[in-house]
Amino acid sequence: MLLAGKPAVYTDCTPVITIAENRNNVCLDSAVTFHATVVNKGINGVYKWKKNTVDVGTNSADYTATDLHDGDVVGCEYSCKTTCGTDATAESNQVAMHVINDITPVITVANEDSLICEGELTLFTTQAFYGSAIPSYQWKVNNEAIADITPYYTTDTLTNGSKVECVLTISTPGCPGTKSSTSWMTIYVYPMIHPAIKITPNKPEICRGETVTFTATANGGAYPSFAWEINGVPTGDTSTSLITSALKDGDSVSCTVTIDQDSRCHTTTSAPSNKVGMHVKDYVDPTISIDAPLLEACAGTPLTFNATATNTGDYTLYQWYVNDKISESNMPTFITNKLANGDKVSCILTTNIPGCSFSADVPSNYKTVTINDTPVITFSPPDTSIFSVESALLKASVTGTIASFTWKPDSLLLMPQALTTATVPLGENTVFNLSVVDINGCKASSDAMVKVLYKMHLPSAFTPNKDGKNDIFRIPPGSSLNLQRLSVYDRWGHIIFRTSDISKGWDGSYGGRDLPAGTYIYLVEGMLYDKKVIEKGTITLIR
Repeated sequence: MLLAGKPAVYTDCTPVITIAENRNNVCLDSAVTFHATVVNKGINGVYKWKKNTVDVGTNSADYTATDLHDGDVVGCEYSCKTTCGTDATAESNQVAMHVINDITPVITVANEDSLICEGELTLFTTQAFYGSAIPSYQWKVNNEAIADITPYYTTDTLTNGSKVECVLTISTPGCPGTKSSTSWMTIYVYPMIHPAIKITPNKPEICRGETVTFTATANGGAYPSFAWEINGVPTGDTSTSLITSALKDGDSVSCTVTIDQDSRCHTTTSAPSNKVGMHVKDYVDPTISIDAPLLEACAGTPLTFNATATNTGDYTLYQWYVNDKISESNMPTFITNKLANGDKVSCILTTNIPGCSFSADVPSNYKTVTINDTPVITFSPPDTSIFSVESALLKASVTGTIASFTWKPDSLLLMPQALTTATVPLGENTVFNLSVVDINGCKASSDAMVKVLYKMHLPSAFTPNKDGKNDIFRIPPGSSLNLQRLSVYDRWGHIIFRTSDISKGWDGSYGGRDLPAGTYIYLVEGMLYDKKVIEKGTITLIR
């Protein structure tokens, strides 16, 4: 074995191998031949060449490589059967290769400011690795080569979206060919803001009180602010438009735009607009007033209100209000009987202004009404019932202060000059009317009904012989009774007839045969107005 720094020592049997290259410090792709020298070769010798400990599969005393890289290590292993009759393996020395142009260049492009304004000077720099090779630089903008060949590039002509790149190319003296590396970046160039503003009204001329809109068209960045002025006095409006209806003839409107505070790319921070002088046409205001011939009345009495308008246009609309609530009338005259005491009546006139493009809503004066309550007549009780040829008591009460009253028919009253009076004996239903007038002249009238009841007078006998006279036992016609049941029984208590129809009666038969003469019992049940009536008696059947 060959030991570094010592002379070779040989034995009689052990193989010793050394290798040497024919050249070193080579270029890429150069052919380098390695030769192995073996002492004590023995028999059946095998060479195994290795590059970076990896078997390259060459069984020869020579190995030629063309794919060497800087730092590669080449060695060889020799195996044989020695002359002593044993198997032996020997490792050679290691040869390290230096490939002088085995370099991969690396370059990175950067600029000093991520925010570039239009026309602003900016510097691009590089960071590069190229070992001991000789570098060269080529800058490009949008794939077009420029004159700069240094590691730095300065420009003020970039536009938004430009692609800036640098190509690093290296070469090694004595070696053929070059290697390159490229780095690039897309540049965002923000436009330079030149603040400017123009304002335009939607109408060149208006009438007094008419609404006009001024719209600003401005160059002020992403979030500009606006300050509107009328005759140089700030209005407080800060939006892109000014809407006003308060202009006078000769007023001047202007606006100032101020760019966004975060906007770096600008020439100035604000700019004034043009001034718009307005011509405002004046006109005579329309008017409306209302009046009423009568403002005091009794409840339910119709009141009339009249509207008088001046300086109207081509059309007019009258809208009446009661207590500021809209009513159904839209005519110059308003008639209503639904007012209450203290109600306020008014009217709004809507009319166009001649020569102007808008209408005016003009409110009238108010008229307050006095509505007096109508007397209320109450009879106690509401209805009166008496039996025939009896007197009834009429008792009336009236709200308010009464000036006069009248009963009709007064001839049937004992004291027609009083609110409480008795009637003369009555033989039929009679309606009494009371009319009153209070101290405000309000009138009321009401009726009271006196109902005359007729008592039952049942017969004591009847003769059902079919001669058309006294043939039926029944409730006499004209009776005021509301019949519920008429029942007839024989002497043993058997019911032989029953009806709830007051127009029907018993004909003296039962089961289709005539009953014999004799005395029978009847029972009447019903209501005489609000009173329960039960009457029991006997009826004689005569044959």
